[in-house]
Amino acid sequence: MTLVTPTTAYTDLPKLKPATATATATATAAAASAARCTASDLLRWAGLADQVSDQTDRMPYATRRIRADTALVHEGNPFDYLYFVCAGSFKCVQVDAEGYEQVLGFALHADMIGLDGMSRGRHASGAVALEDSTVAALPFADVMSASRRMPAIEKLIQRAVGAELLRRSDTQYLMSAASSEVRVARFLLHFAKRQNALGYSDRRIRLRMTRRDIASHLGVAHETVSRALTALQQVGRHRGDLP
Repeated sequence: MTLVTPTTAYTDLPKLKPATATATATATAAAASAARCTASDLLRWAGLADQVSDQTDRMPYATRRIRADTALVHEGNPFDYLYFVCAGSFKCVQVDAEGYEQVLGFALHADMIGLDGMSRGRHASGAVALEDSTVAALPFADVMSASRRMPAIEKLIQRAVGAELLRRSDTQYLMSAASSEVRVARFLLHFAKRQNALGYSDRRIRLRMTRRDIASHLGVAHETVSRALTALQQVGRHRGDLP
């Protein structure tokens, strides 16, 4: 098993020559098109391709680009949108009165962020991008209205709620281990399965979160996570059956 951890190195984009008015207009139109997706896209990404129809093709949603380490949702803010992760990943967090950040979980491609705001009309947790990411912003009132007319949208929300409940159940399973090392091992195996479900190798784990994020999520010491990951990386270098 190979672990791919975050990198803090960023490369500046090359400077472009001034564009003509026509080129600028074309680029603007292309950007506007690229900044939208349809309900059909969301259904396909969520594994509900059989629900795609002409109606869902005509339901556009605006997308937002979220830079790494930028908050998408702030805990306590009014709940107006659900956010579908089109690309990238996020950590979901709560902050206590003393400013301590507790990592509740991690949202990957096709996950829905903001579901905890449905109960009280305010977001119960925040979400921070772990890397440059893209989300589709779904106005909650519009989604609820559409779900009453279109079973496909209702199934999309049901799938999202079910997946969120399953992830919380998985977190309880992780936390049930008395040994910190076992918690880390379970987390890695679980995360590998999530990546594999997205089409990635389950033998090369892509970790965009920091070791402190993992430690906070599992309720273990940062040093414990560091030791466990270092040991696994050493095993990966010395065992021929691990890539």
